[in-house]
Amino acid sequence: MFSLLGKGGRLCDSPSRRELLTVGTLSLLGLSLPELLHRRARAASGGRGFGKAKSVILLYLQGSPSHIDLWDPKPDAPVEYRGEFKAIRTRVPGLLLGEVLPKLARQADKFALIRSLGVKPRGLANHGAAIYMIMTGHDPLNFSPTGLAVRPSREDLPSVGSVVARYKPPKAGAMGYVAVCKAIHEGSVTGVGMYGGLLGGAHDPFQMYDDATRPLRLESYSPPPDVALGRLRGRIDLRAALAPRKNLGPREFDGHYGKALSLIESERALRAFRLDEEPSRLRERYGLTKFGQGCLLARRLVEAGTRFVQVSWPAASDEEPTPGPDGSWDTHRNNFPMLRDHRCPVFDHTVSALLEDLSTRGLLEETLVVAVGEFGRSPKLGAPTTANVGPGGRDHWPACYTALIAGGGVRGGQAYGESDRYGAYPKTSPVHPYDLVATIHHALGIPADTEYRDRLNRPQRLVEHGGPILGLF
Repeated sequence: MFSLLGKGGRLCDSPSRRELLTVGTLSLLGLSLPELLHRRARAASGGRGFGKAKSVILLYLQGSPSHIDLWDPKPDAPVEYRGEFKAIRTRVPGLLLGEVLPKLARQADKFALIRSLGVKPRGLANHGAAIYMIMTGHDPLNFSPTGLAVRPSREDLPSVGSVVARYKPPKAGAMGYVAVCKAIHEGSVTGVGMYGGLLGGAHDPFQMYDDATRPLRLESYSPPPDVALGRLRGRIDLRAALAPRKNLGPREFDGHYGKALSLIESERALRAFRLDEEPSRLRERYGLTKFGQGCLLARRLVEAGTRFVQVSWPAASDEEPTPGPDGSWDTHRNNFPMLRDHRCPVFDHTVSALLEDLSTRGLLEETLVVAVGEFGRSPKLGAPTTANVGPGGRDHWPACYTALIAGGGVRGGQAYGESDRYGAYPKTSPVHPYDLVATIHHALGIPADTEYRDRLNRPQRLVEHGGPILGLF
């Protein structure tokens, strides 16, 4: 509860009128509302759920699924809003899902749904700016006026995975940040919001985008046959000794060398990629698809001590949806057949398997699982917001959408926040994407007031504004 002078006037997360007036007077004393909110987040950093998670699996659904058709159904809305799918009961009384997620409905006690996410991205409601915001916790200052993506650079703010790798480094021989299945791809730009940016290349993800339904190629992650590990370490030690006197490249290369040697020396890290060690029955339970095997790989990676694994849906954010298991969520047209016959069976089958497997192995309590796209889809069918929607389609809709979150101390079986009767705007407990990013930091035990310096030595916060969603824990 927001309170400055003792007990507040309401039991809610937003400030009362009296408290806002108090903030106005405090600004005269040099304490502004942003700074006050920052201090509030800092004070909350040791609250419920802080440091409960050891690892994170981010299931990034690039292209953005329809929140109304998957996990925020509106059975009482007019048909042009609720669409073709019926709402079904779940294991949790009162919590409904779309009929296309029957297996997740049986796992509903293991996850929470944040149904009041919403944002106004920079420029038009295009994918690029919204992706950058959910991936970094910051506004994209260098994007085009229409919100189209630009190529990643070292001037970017770091991704949430890179922040985790920097401020929650793994144990020796384990990996900090791994990206599998597919790189984020929007338009002609690959890797939007995925890299270390200002934190340096040493905190970029270890990328493995081979098709995990086939044996992964790991030859390049072992030393040459004629180079023993001792000899390789000697070479790196010699380079470190010469570095102060010779121009041997950027300092961040030292981080790359150290990481590479650690992985080569650790059989445990590379063994996580050997999916053929898993029983065929379990591989089939996850689904013999790129996304399914990517999620199984994510489980193996966190089991091997990896801090942050990002599994990106195998289709690009703005591709035309096509039949098959790997098509896009960007359903401007043919929303219902694409979701019913192709997208949702894969998602439902795989994510229910992941949650069940983590729970059975005792890993769910220490692994935060987040599934989210960059925004939702338009509540009214065929209603264009970017003049690019056809019959039975839903357009981009950043104003309101849903995220699934589980494990890492999050209480399952709940819906946090509520959208209005059409699924168009948050009705209660609105959540900004930056709050979701801050919640990831919080669950891992990264303090909310952590700062780093940019290239001009200016302090940068881990998220632009907001704080963790403590009601989830």
